[in-house]
Parts: sequence; structure tokens; C-alpha cells
Amino acid sequence: MHKYRSTMGGILAASALFLAATPALAGDEERALAAIAQAQGKIDAAAKLNPSPDLLARAQASLRLAQEELKSGKEQKAIAAAIDAQQAADTAIGEGQQRADTDARIQAEATVNAQQQADAANARANVAEQAAASSAADAQAARNAAALAAAKPAATTTVTTETTKAVPSASRSTAAKRKVVRKTTRTAPSAAVAERTTTTVTTQN
Repeated sequence: MHKYRSTMGGILAASALFLAATPALAGDEERALAAIAQAQGKIDAAAKLNPSPDLLARAQASLRLAQEELKSGKEQKAIAAAIDAQQAADTAIGEGQQRADTDARIQAEATVNAQQQADAANARANVAEQAAASSAADAQAARNAAALAAAKPAATTTVTTETTKAVPSASRSTAAKRKVVRKTTRTAPSAAVAERTTTTVTTQN
């Protein structure tokens, strides 16, 4: 765009110098032809910048008037109409350049905004991916713990209860046939018999 502006500035400067020098080089007809040619060039340049339709239409109308005046032999009016066409074309060019600059700025801002939104979306995606990975790791750890608990044998606790019972022993007595014998009999102490009960308690770890 800067290069285009420089080119258009050179054209405008050259046009001004040409018109200023024309009276010394040619007559009114040549001046009118030169002015019409310059107007046509500016209108063509303005049309490429998508200017306001009204400005472009006014420049084209002035150009057509200049051509008609020249055909009618009215060189001075043709020159004046051509200058009007150039001025309208210059305004259209300026407007078109301003619009192009605005469009370029808007496009640049839109590009920056789009990039920022893309970066934010990528950041959110990374956070979500990390959260999913953490959840998967927690779930796997829980499954591993459950499998380990299922594979581990249950702890067994043995409780032994011992109960002692007294068993009376048989009395010893001797009796003679038809003879009374007094004998002191001593009863032996009861024999203690131990009864052992085993209880198994299973404790799940």
C-alpha cells in the first residue's frame, strides 16, 4: 500500500508539472487532451480501490463532459471538466486508500483475536487432558488396590480355651465273705482331666 501511495504521488506531481508546462508547449486542444488523459488515469486508479460509487460516478461524468466539450471545440470547458474529473478521482483515491487501510487494520486485529482465541482453546484443552489423565491414574490406582486386597490371604487368629474337669475315681473297698473287716479306705483325689477347646477366628485384613 505504501508503494502504491508513492506511485500515485509521483503521478500527481508529474501531472501538475505537465499541466503547468503545457501552455508553453501546445495549444488549448493539446492541454484538453492531456487533462482528459490524466483524468482517465486517475479514474482507473480510483476504481481499483473500491471507492465511494458516488465519487467515482461524478468523476466519470466530468470526464465524459470534458470529452464532449472537446469534440464541440470548447477546449477551455473541456479542460475545466477534465480538472473536475481529476479532483473527484483524487478524492475517490484518498477515500479508497483510507478504506483499504481500515480494512487492513481490521483484518490484522481479527487475525490477532483469532490467534488469541486459538491459544486459549489450546490451553483449555491441555488442562482438560491433564485432568483426564489424573482421573485415569486415580482410577487405575484404585483398581490396583482392590486387586491387591482380593489376592491377599485372610489373617487367621487361633484362640485356645482350656477347661479343667474333675473325674471321680472308683472307691476301693474289700469285703470278706462272712467276715467283717474294718478297713479305712482313703479315696484318692479326683484326677483332673483337661478339656481343651480350640476356637478359630478369621480376621479379614
